[in-house]
Amino acid sequence: MTRMSLEELALSGVVLAAAGVSPNLFWIAQAGYATLSTLALTVLIPSAILLLAALAAARWRRQRRLVNRVVAGGVAGGLATIGLEIVRSAGFHLGQMPGSLPQLLGVLLLNRFMLGPSIWSNIAGWSYHYWNGITFGVVFAVVLGRKPLGVALGYGVFMALGFLVSPAVSAMGIGFMGTHLPGMPVTVLLAHLVYATILWRLTRRWVRDPEWLLGRRPADARSAA
Repeated sequence: MTRMSLEELALSGVVLAAAGVSPNLFWIAQAGYATLSTLALTVLIPSAILLLAALAAARWRRQRRLVNRVVAGGVAGGLATIGLEIVRSAGFHLGQMPGSLPQLLGVLLLNRFMLGPSIWSNIAGWSYHYWNGITFGVVFAVVLGRKPLGVALGYGVFMALGFLVSPAVSAMGIGFMGTHLPGMPVTVLLAHLVYATILWRLTRRWVRDPEWLLGRRPADARSAA
C-alpha cells in the first residue's frame, strides 16, 4: 500500500468535514441556535452536495482507496441503521422511548411542529435519520476502516453518549441523559451498539486495505527513503 498523498489527505478532509455536518444539526437546532428547517436549507443540503462532489472528485482523480472507504462506509452505515431502528422501535413500542425520533425530525424539518406529522414530514424525517446513519458510517470507514470490534463498539458508545447528553434529550423533559425514563438510556446504548456491530462487520468485509487510512508508512518505503 502506498503512503497517503497530500491529495488523498485533502479529499479525505473534505469528506470528513461534509459527513460530520448532518449529525450535529439536530443538536444545534434543539440548542436554539437556529431552526432545523433553516439549517436543512442552508447547511444540510450543501454539505450533502459537497460530500457527493468530493466522492466524485476522488473517483475522477483515481483515489481508489478513498472511494472504496466512502462507498463501503456509506452503504454499511445505511444498513446498520436498520439494525439500530429495530432496537429503537422496540424500545418505543415498549414505552422506553418518549417519542418517535424520525417523526419528530420530520415535523422540525418541514416546520410543522404545531401542525403535526404528515406523509411528507415522515419521509423527510426518516430520510434525514438514515442520512445520519450513512454519514456516521462514512466517518467510521474513512478514519478507522477495518479496526477491531472493540474500536467499533467504542464508536457506538460515543454516538450514544453524544445523543444522550445533547439538548435534544433535555428538551424532552426526561432529565439529564433521559434518567427520568431509565429504559431510554439503555435502549439508546443498545441500539448504537447494534449499529456499531453491523457497521464493523460490513466494513471489515468491504474495505479493501487493512491499514488505517492515516497509517504508518510501509517498512519497504521507509527503508528505500
